[in-house]
Amino acid sequence: MSTQTLEKKQNTAITPNERNMGIDLLRIVAMLMVVLLHVWGPGGILFEVKSGTAHYQAAWLLELAIFCAINCYGIISGYVGIYGKYRYTSFVLLWLQVTGYNVLITLFYHLRQPDVVPFSSVIDAFFPICNNTFWYFTAYAGMFFLIPIFNRAAQSFTKKQFKSVLIALFVALCVLPSIFNRDIFLSGWGYSALWLSFLYITGAYIRLHGFFKNSTLVASIIYVASVLISWGIKLYEEYLSPAAYWADLASGRVAQYSSPFMFLAGLSLVVIFANLKLPKAVSKAVSVIAPCTFGVYILHTQTNVWYKIITYKYAHFVDYPVLKMIIAAIVTAACIFAALWVMDFVRSLIFKLLRLKPLLLKAEKKLLGDLW
Repeated sequence: MSTQTLEKKQNTAITPNERNMGIDLLRIVAMLMVVLLHVWGPGGILFEVKSGTAHYQAAWLLELAIFCAINCYGIISGYVGIYGKYRYTSFVLLWLQVTGYNVLITLFYHLRQPDVVPFSSVIDAFFPICNNTFWYFTAYAGMFFLIPIFNRAAQSFTKKQFKSVLIALFVALCVLPSIFNRDIFLSGWGYSALWLSFLYITGAYIRLHGFFKNSTLVASIIYVASVLISWGIKLYEEYLSPAAYWADLASGRVAQYSSPFMFLAGLSLVVIFANLKLPKAVSKAVSVIAPCTFGVYILHTQTNVWYKIITYKYAHFVDYPVLKMIIAAIVTAACIFAALWVMDFVRSLIFKLLRLKPLLLKAEKKLLGDLW
């Protein structure tokens, strides 16, 4: 099937070469959600609230409302990538960003506390993928080199063929593991290249053919329903057998990226934001903020920074009234996001001054030509 035919079959209003600012806005919102997830969970709040209290119910409702953030990010990669120009340079730039942060931060802590952060940690910092320092980046690296295959397949499938593939994968990676509470096909419960690949082709499908008939209302209902059903299942399972639920929390049915409801929640948010029409002023701000959101993820999940600003730093928020607890967590996440975004924005300016992208593109073209 030709690209022209596919373009005619699109249900979306965004043309292949047009940037969807609603999707870029979702990049920002999703990364804010990721930071909030970390403030909320690893930050100590979720594990300090007492079962059966209003704090507990609210804490888990918010947790499940934002848990789909990583799924949003993965689906966005396919939504954008299906028409994007595939370049190895893109991955090299990303690797330089990730490795640069990891090495510099580790070196800084080594110089301050050599007994806590030995020099061997600085050496290890040069290999973030091999050491799985940032699970999402490792999984993305495994998926990245399959993108040309995914794109070629996606553009050759009919809508019916593509839909059948997605349904089969949804059953295999989401439904069956949830029913049997077992990672049957080793998707890592969403922490793997296999899961990100599924999210990528889902995003490609949305861009090519639309989803939920591109209805914002339908997508909104599905998002709310997915969150509330997940919340209900979580509370019901815990009510039936509290000890068993907490023992199986790491492989629970709802608080996992590969949960059917978390997948549908993420998919729904992508559809909702893809349909947004932003004012020019907002679009301009989004275009500046969105490119540096991934840097926020890398910076705050870097091992040394993680223990410094995240791990159990916010457990005292549970002493606040429910609303104040939620607001305090959101404001904290927003402050972390803003501070780290500024740092990555400076990094992006340095990359531009060094003309890294043009130099790498030139080298890639000279070595490989226009492969894709």
